Amino acid sequence: MSDVKVIAIVWVLSLALQILGWSWSKRFFNGLRDKGWAMGRLVSWLSVSLVIWILGHWGLKVNNDWGVGGAVLVLVGLGIKEAVKGKRGKKEAWWRWVLWEEGLFLFGLVGLSLVRGFEPSIFSLEKFMDYGFIKKYLVSDVLPAKDIWWAGKPINYYSFGHFMASILVRLWGVGLEKGYNLVLAFILGLSLSLSFSLIINWGERKKKEEKNLVVGGVLGALLTCLGGNSYTLWYLLKNRSWEGFWYADATRFIERTIHEFPGYSFVVSDLHAHVLSFPIVLGLLFMLSVWFKKKIKREIRMIEVIMGGLLGVLLMTNTWDVAVYGLVGLVVVGGMKIKEKGWGWLKEMGMIGLRVGLGFLLVGWWWGSYFQAIPSGIRLSTEHSSVSEWFILWGGHLLLLLVGWWMSIGREKKEKAFIRGLMIVGVLLLLIPEVVYVEDIYTGYPRANTMFKLTYQAFILMSLVVGWMINEVFKRKKRLLLVVVMVLWSGLMIFPFKAYPSYYRDFKEYQGLDGLEWMRVEEGDKWGAVVYLEENRDGRNLLEAVGDSYSRFNSVSAFSGTSSVLGWRVHEWLWRGGYEGVKEREGEVGIVFEKREEKRSKEILRKYDVGWIYVGKEERENYEVDEEKLLQMGEVVWRGKDSMLIKLNY
Repeated sequence: MSDVKVIAIVWVLSLALQILGWSWSKRFFNGLRDKGWAMGRLVSWLSVSLVIWILGHWGLKVNNDWGVGGAVLVLVGLGIKEAVKGKRGKKEAWWRWVLWEEGLFLFGLVGLSLVRGFEPSIFSLEKFMDYGFIKKYLVSDVLPAKDIWWAGKPINYYSFGHFMASILVRLWGVGLEKGYNLVLAFILGLSLSLSFSLIINWGERKKKEEKNLVVGGVLGALLTCLGGNSYTLWYLLKNRSWEGFWYADATRFIERTIHEFPGYSFVVSDLHAHVLSFPIVLGLLFMLSVWFKKKIKREIRMIEVIMGGLLGVLLMTNTWDVAVYGLVGLVVVGGMKIKEKGWGWLKEMGMIGLRVGLGFLLVGWWWGSYFQAIPSGIRLSTEHSSVSEWFILWGGHLLLLLVGWWMSIGREKKEKAFIRGLMIVGVLLLLIPEVVYVEDIYTGYPRANTMFKLTYQAFILMSLVVGWMINEVFKRKKRLLLVVVMVLWSGLMIFPFKAYPSYYRDFKEYQGLDGLEWMRVEEGDKWGAVVYLEENRDGRNLLEAVGDSYSRFNSVSAFSGTSSVLGWRVHEWLWRGGYEGVKEREGEVGIVFEKREEKRSKEILRKYDVGWIYVGKEERENYEVDEEKLLQMGEVVWRGKDSMLIKLNY
């Protein structure tokens, strides 16, 4: 019941943000069935985050509770101003759509929060990293925040989404140990409501078309956020049973590649870049669809700048999405303009590009000014998926897209350009990794990251179109076709029914929302050090053992928000663009821990402004720790069963 109370508080506070954001942004959404209600939470969340982000990068100490409170007060002022000058419009039943959108938001928020209670642990995969980034933003008054695993330097990762997560944790007033899981559930709820809003607002606004919209909106939103690819259905048809089935195989079926989708992300619960960018992607698509409907030039141009700003947010949140949704804009807008203007479209597309570029620079410049690019180039693919593998993964979506293409025949010109543009880009994103890939350090899995980033977005685009297509099939009363469509949709929706019980141990034991209880139980020594560092934070850095990625190493730095000299080595190798720096720091950490000259050790500690040394099981297993030397440089301020925390006194 205590968790239910926390979830209720989160909903009430998020509803307040929803109303604040919607009250002054709804003027952009006149003419929409729901008056853009679902965008309210995203508008507020982004507005507060960007204000703090930009002022923080100016050097102002506003990234704290007081700064966030001030930004919220500005939102309140804008809402009051809009309410005072607002005019009463026609009486419309837009609230019916609001009820559906709030219902979907609550389904995601409450549902996933309680599901996470059966396995809330912030452990495995990249959760240490995600938690650590959010924690670092929570303890950093100024921006950019320092890397948790590369002392002295800013985070060199597209981490704005983690910063946005820290804003929610501040607003809700909950600790990050629970806030991590609540943010994940919030994102699911927000994404469900935004997906629904997108689907019901496509097409012309005719009363006779509205009665079937709820079906396509709900089914499309569920598929986009919770569904899977065709692998699960194929496995059942091939084996005629679930024996030996493992849900994660749907994301690793093609050898040496990754092909995940949002439904899988919410199961395994990493708060990674592609998850944090999900509602922003939907918000950008929403603004693009609004752009299609606007007729007043001033409003159209303003929306173009806003879309550029959202691309800037994606640059800082999940950089790959800039290329993906830049392509979406080019195909969708360019396809419409060619038909409208002939070859004069080039000039108009150029002007649109300038306005979008302006918004992009205004938002993205702050992060781009210090970020160092990670990939090293584009290469031709030497590995390729077979046709059968390709169809096993995406055949269900592709068959549904064929129906959607047929349904788009005879539709209004703008709607057709929009829907078909999304279909074309979705298929292109599936094909691109078969031709080229972006090179990184994972040479043994050359296409993995490229396929992951592109097919993830392809899944989103194709699933949204499926929702629109279901509405069209219902509206045209194609009963036989409807049966085929629902069978395919149901096959894609098997995934969550197999994945969630597997990951959450058949929901046998509810453990609560606290994601760090595992650490208190299993890693009591580390937890004690984390608590001490939190209570005695002084801005200085930590020395601990260097660990492999995805291991239990470097959890003291991640969970306390105290930067270590070097953390997960392969992650930092990727983020820092090479192994030389990682090799140097790893060697220096060894020098300090082991029986080496004390003078050199002190130089290294001063070089990285180290104020704390943690000595525990992993340090003793990986180094010949010279405790006598370490104790001469400081005093033990905390002791556990098999560990100690030394505060340096040099």
